[in-house]
Amino acid sequence: MSDHSPTTVPDPAGQDTPAALAALSAAAPQGLRAVVRAAAAHLESSPSPSVRDDAPRLTAELLVARVLSLPRQDLLLRLALHPAAPVTQDALAHAAALLARRAAGEPTAHILGEREFYGRDFLVTPATLIPRPETELLVETALSLAPRTAFFADCGTGTGCIAATLCAERDDLRGMACDISPDALAVAARNIVTHLGGAMEPTVAGDSRNAADNAPTSQNAQSAARRAAFQRCQPVLADFTRPLFRDGALDLLVSNPPYVSEAEHADLTPEVRDREPRSALVPCAGEGLDDAAAAQGRADGLGHARILVAEAGRVLRPGGLFLMEFGSAQGQAVAELFQPCSRLWAQVDIRRDLARLDRYVVARRGPRD
Repeated sequence: MSDHSPTTVPDPAGQDTPAALAALSAAAPQGLRAVVRAAAAHLESSPSPSVRDDAPRLTAELLVARVLSLPRQDLLLRLALHPAAPVTQDALAHAAALLARRAAGEPTAHILGEREFYGRDFLVTPATLIPRPETELLVETALSLAPRTAFFADCGTGTGCIAATLCAERDDLRGMACDISPDALAVAARNIVTHLGGAMEPTVAGDSRNAADNAPTSQNAQSAARRAAFQRCQPVLADFTRPLFRDGALDLLVSNPPYVSEAEHADLTPEVRDREPRSALVPCAGEGLDDAAAAQGRADGLGHARILVAEAGRVLRPGGLFLMEFGSAQGQAVAELFQPCSRLWAQVDIRRDLARLDRYVVARRGPRD
């Protein structure tokens, strides 16, 4: 899911920074382990339930690791081997500032500028929805079912985490990452290059060649990385509510579209409702939605799902696969979307996530008439 900018909200983080710094400073004489524990305790005492309930220990570790310029795994190793390692006052102040931002409701992914998805770190900005663990099941299923050398489209790519992961995990796949938002697509393009561009030769400090000579080489390497990445997975600025592909063009269509109704959006936690793009959550964008369809889509959250189901029947080759995520209460409604065109589909399977909640559909295109 993706789209335009989130709602601007007041940021009271600065008000909490002194309290966070006092808590960390009190723990500092006992060393690093005590500082991490104090950081987690500070988040656990937040007045916001969404902060308290969102893995405060993990969040504390991620924030402290960022301050110390360490991967989280290295921080955990240091905690095990050197629990009393000293923490500088500058590091305490930096950690306190990050903790205050999280305690004020800013998502951890926005603070860090990234979120792990399927074992890789993806750039995240307020222009995109933050990748969720549930979507990894969609990717895992696509990887296991997609035929060799499949050509796919990821509609509503957001960070590009689905499309980039498909290509990174299977070097025989090629596809397109489509989004209506230029800001979101710019994020996706950077992630695609990061994960598919291959290793770029670094400029070596102290190289006898001068910097002016190195600059074109570095630029050429970056251009080559972009070309290599985009040959595998092409970012495309496009509105998937309008026809994008010719009949039978795809082996795989995958999407995590907006599927939250307006009523559900109003009840979301403030850090999701106010800080992630509304049109990445509620199906309200797209020229392919007329007024009646847009109103119905906002009411039940299925505006984009209806279009995707109809388009999938047209653009998939015989035997092609359609995978789409949806809300946990929408399984029956999504299954019913296939009924008017049931003759097109050899299989429609509603699948559950690890919490045993309906989460995504796997449909296989039947033979063409």
